[in-house]
Amino acid sequence: MRREHPAFSSTSATTVTVDGVELVAFHGCGYLGLAHDPRVRAAAAEGLSLFGASGLASRNTSGSLDLHERLEQRLAEFLRVEAALVVADGYLADIAVAQALASSADAPAPIALHDDDVHPSLTDALALAGYRAFGYGQGDMSHALALMDLHKQAGPLVVTDGAFAMHGRLAPAAELLRHLPPTARLLIDDSHGVGVLGRSGRGVSELFGLEDPRLILTGSLAKALGSGGGFIAGAAATIAAVRRRATSFSGTTALSPPLCAAALASLDVIDAEPERLERLRANVGQLHRTARRLGLGSRGTYLPVLRVETESEAAAQRLSAALHVEGLYAPAIRYHGADAGGVVRCAVTSEHTASDLRRLEDALAHHLTEGA
Repeated sequence: MRREHPAFSSTSATTVTVDGVELVAFHGCGYLGLAHDPRVRAAAAEGLSLFGASGLASRNTSGSLDLHERLEQRLAEFLRVEAALVVADGYLADIAVAQALASSADAPAPIALHDDDVHPSLTDALALAGYRAFGYGQGDMSHALALMDLHKQAGPLVVTDGAFAMHGRLAPAAELLRHLPPTARLLIDDSHGVGVLGRSGRGVSELFGLEDPRLILTGSLAKALGSGGGFIAGAAATIAAVRRRATSFSGTTALSPPLCAAALASLDVIDAEPERLERLRANVGQLHRTARRLGLGSRGTYLPVLRVETESEAAAQRLSAALHVEGLYAPAIRYHGADAGGVVRCAVTSEHTASDLRRLEDALAHHLTEGA
């Protein structure tokens, strides 16, 4: 059976090996290269040795590991909130929040408002929890404010991504929070912001100075943090409600010990090595300067993703294959909500070198001109 993407026989922070050939990789979301950091790998190995490979069962039925509680305390400190909860996956984090808040709502069908570009984890979460959901245009504050005013008596749940990596924009998070009705909540999935945005990499809440008990942050530990699993962070009462009311938390196996230990180590590395974030930002700048030089309509110049648009999916596949021949890997992807046409997604990490990025620019320049 034909695979849509190749299977890698090994990977590093900046390379993948396909059919015995090592390629410089511009893919994925490991923005800080932490999945392959020796300290993170050593921590994962120690977690495996002490606790085994699995979380074994639901924490509500079988209890927590010391690692779970330590990671939650560390995440709460890192994100500067009262409490945090770790779950098996970032997708699950959004579902758990939606379930918990829906079960505590007075109305039989609670109201949710969301940016039209939100990740499917958010729209799926709202649907599964039985919300009446209303979308507003991409970052359109006038539309969002009109919906908030219309539904303010219902105390709606307003949901958005923090950073829309593929669309090259940030949510107007500070404005949303400023105009949030008193009984409403704001849920921000900051999967692409944590580790990337803010002075010290704490995400959109640090970038915009957000601090409010109505704010709930979710995200993936598998992106910039280089581990696996998901998190929910916010007011202690909110986290307690998720523990009690979200069946997607109470009915699932806990996050595996090696992944907990890896995430703890990653947070320590981020705090100890601010130069890692500086390297990432330098590479992000070089990536988007490349985009401007090539006339690619660079968007989101603070985000480590470049979306190279082509006239068709077939053209995107051809471009990706041409880069492969040049010793580079950047996948042609289908993204939810995408318009007709194709996309090659290029992502940089803190560990790419200036030479790596020059190779990417030269190859894109050659093959985009050739295909024009």
